Amino acid sequence: MRLIKPNVEGDLPVPKTFHYAKYLSVKEKRDRFISEWSRGHRSKDTPVLIFPPYDLWSFSTCSNREDFLGLNLLLMAESAEWSSDTVFPHLEPWYGVGIYASAFGCKYYWDGDNAPQVHPIYRRAEEVADVKKPDIFASIPMKEVLERIRWYKRITGNQLPICLTDTQSPNDTASLILETNEFLLASSYDHRSVEHFINTITDVIIEFTEIQMEMIGDNISLPGHNMLCCPDWSGISVCDDNIIMYSPDAYQVASLPYNSRIAEHFGGIAIHSCGNFAHNIEALLKTPYLCQVEGAVDVISHECDPNPNDPESVRDGYRHHDVIVNMRLHKSEIELLNHLLAPDLKCVVNVKGVETREESEEVYQQFKERIATITSRQD
Repeated sequence: MRLIKPNVEGDLPVPKTFHYAKYLSVKEKRDRFISEWSRGHRSKDTPVLIFPPYDLWSFSTCSNREDFLGLNLLLMAESAEWSSDTVFPHLEPWYGVGIYASAFGCKYYWDGDNAPQVHPIYRRAEEVADVKKPDIFASIPMKEVLERIRWYKRITGNQLPICLTDTQSPNDTASLILETNEFLLASSYDHRSVEHFINTITDVIIEFTEIQMEMIGDNISLPGHNMLCCPDWSGISVCDDNIIMYSPDAYQVASLPYNSRIAEHFGGIAIHSCGNFAHNIEALLKTPYLCQVEGAVDVISHECDPNPNDPESVRDGYRHHDVIVNMRLHKSEIELLNHLLAPDLKCVVNVKGVETREESEEVYQQFKERIATITSRQD
């Protein structure tokens, strides 16, 4: 998927010049549609999401909070001008995917124009058998996340929704701290050897999430990062990319118990994974309070994900379940709707590859018309 730097004349938007009333008015209208759809009042419709393809995740924006905020505001403002069933819903206190690994001692490394990465600090499972719960406030990246939340609220007058930082799942985080191959083997074939380790990570995720929630307050956007959000929803977003590498049996001991703890604590969980995780749909559906899954089905273009899910597997796996299925596909893949949509599937179509507001109008109309045609045939 091609992300772009915006071609804007002059400076990026600043909080003083952001059109709060205009954005919030559009957001309220579109949120009402999403809320009604999620409660079954628009069962013949399928939300179509189209956002400007701006790159928030590079070194230059991630490392500089002013640049990140300016680009985040531009994305929000322009999304309200584009044809879509929702807007880009929030400010993001995003500071890389290694936030929770940093709490356990992993350092951030900045390489070129890439977002920060972390390297494992343990080589063998025995080294994490008695790992201690770390002090959250000793982590520089965690402190930066909290500083960004405070700063966002202050500089915008607390007028805009803010989501939680990018929450990597307990399993994903463990594979950043302990050498990845070692962790995958231990968690699959000797899961008791890393059970305390992953539970300790889960404790830290719950604690830091509660701190963020208290700091953000009533303007929190849930489930958050990567997800379709709505003001009356609960639960938190978690990225669980390792799911693609586990068999269903292994996933149920290596990841499911820890995601379940998070889901039960926060009254819901929305799970993202890159890659093809369709083989684990049945295991994933055992997660209590699972409210949303997010992935890609771009099996023709491979523009959104080089190893996407098969749309028919997604359709058949999640039918008859009250789980929002938020799937990315490229604007050229409208034909895939014939293989993805079903009357008993709560599907959201996230269309990628659209580059201008004018194009968003055309693509939105095309997708809505095709959805209406498919729905009429299914009646």
